[in-house]
Amino acid sequence: MPTITLNALTKRYGPGASAVDTLDLHVESGDFMCLLGPSGCGKTTLLRMIAGLEQASQGRLSIGDTVVDDPASGRFVSPEKRELGLVFQSYALWPHMSVAQNIDFGLRLRKLPAHERRLRTGEVMEKLGIAAYASRYPSQLSGGQQQRVALARMMVLNPRVLLLDEPLSNLDASLRLEMRAELKRLHQAFDTTIVFVTHDQWEAMTLASTIAVMRQGRLQQVGSPDDIYARPN
Repeated sequence: MPTITLNALTKRYGPGASAVDTLDLHVESGDFMCLLGPSGCGKTTLLRMIAGLEQASQGRLSIGDTVVDDPASGRFVSPEKRELGLVFQSYALWPHMSVAQNIDFGLRLRKLPAHERRLRTGEVMEKLGIAAYASRYPSQLSGGQQQRVALARMMVLNPRVLLLDEPLSNLDASLRLEMRAELKRLHQAFDTTIVFVTHDQWEAMTLASTIAVMRQGRLQQVGSPDDIYARPN
């Protein structure tokens, strides 16, 4: 899995204050990095720049050895070429497609053979415990089940990096606990580099191997959950 390196990354919307301000950050290969901070601190903007949905105003963003965003040189790699998976806060499932069809969607876009699509879809549904719901539609699923389908749709593509934008915020308390454990298990099973956005301190402390604390577009501290808790800046 690749590393992610941000060098003085900045995002401005108009002449006002920067949403992300000269931010330096390094995400190790296989890390579970949590971007933690209050609403409006730039977490989602930063995630969208990594995904390629937003272009940086200045600075440099690299994934592995490839520079994917560098305004100074005019370099910008489009989202579909970055080999990333993004799970939105709203699960964005196709309502007219079954669970299996939703998960299979990205593989069909890549024009993989039917037998390979069935195999990969079946494997990821088994790992996420949703194989029994393959023929159901999103409206027939609980919030936790829909969350698993959204994750499966990304995991089946074998993304180099998985980006999660507050994916548990729509769940009730018991489901949030269940899905936290599920995300930890998935990280260990797939060994994927994960960048996870949340404003929930407890969520960050229990899920992440590394936490990046943000405030007003700036990075305040990076460290393990123990470091952040015991030695806050």
